[in-house]
Amino acid sequence: MLNTIGSDMELFGMNKDGHHVALCGRIGGSKEAPLQIPEFQRGFMIQEDNVSLEFNIPVCHSIEEFVLSFSKMRNKTKEILVKLGLEQSLNSSMSFDKSELVHPNSLIFGCEPDYNAWTMTENQKPFSKDETLRTCGGHIHVGTELPMIDGVKNMDLFLGVPSVILDSSPSSIKRRELYGKAGAMRPKPYGFEYRVLSNYWMFSDKLVSWVYEQTFRSCFGTLHLTPAEEGRIQMCINTGDKDLAKDLIKSYDITLPK
Repeated sequence: MLNTIGSDMELFGMNKDGHHVALCGRIGGSKEAPLQIPEFQRGFMIQEDNVSLEFNIPVCHSIEEFVLSFSKMRNKTKEILVKLGLEQSLNSSMSFDKSELVHPNSLIFGCEPDYNAWTMTENQKPFSKDETLRTCGGHIHVGTELPMIDGVKNMDLFLGVPSVILDSSPSSIKRRELYGKAGAMRPKPYGFEYRVLSNYWMFSDKLVSWVYEQTFRSCFGTLHLTPAEEGRIQMCINTGDKDLAKDLIKSYDITLPK
């Protein structure tokens, strides 16, 4: 069963002309020392992450808490960016102008590795020929009694597969070249961090609710997938195959947001 759920979310800022602006040196906070939002309860945090703004929400125990937490941080990050003359970007990847990549932090990427739950191996550090490409993820932190590997595989089916259809913008397709491959996760003391999804779902209460519901469904138990089905799930996510996604959604009666 799902005991707790949390999230860390990354997003870009852009000016009114649609020019994406590196946020390093403008927001404050870091991985080691995130900033608490003073007017919110403990656990609502912000920090700089390369060129993006990253926020964290407190651990949630219900769908109502989860949706409210995202609503608060969606509004707060918008407020922070407005004070800088910027607005939220809906893109989950962007090639930045080189003039925006002069701050030292714009060249620093997370050094903590993540892992592939299907192969039980460490993922290789992403590489792109485009040195200016940056991405945004929408990671889910899952506290559950279900074995970690089973939980990640279930989330690939119930969240990763539908995201192939729901999250098919050019920027999201570009992100998948670097991040968001099937099974991407990190072990945590409380359970695991699911790292497949981009930030596409943070911008809508409907999608936030759906992510909670699908995470809840993913924590009910082991699916006992056949090797062939495991291969289909991975192929669907890694190649962005929409036809395969539709077939899996129908086969497993996966609910899409209405």
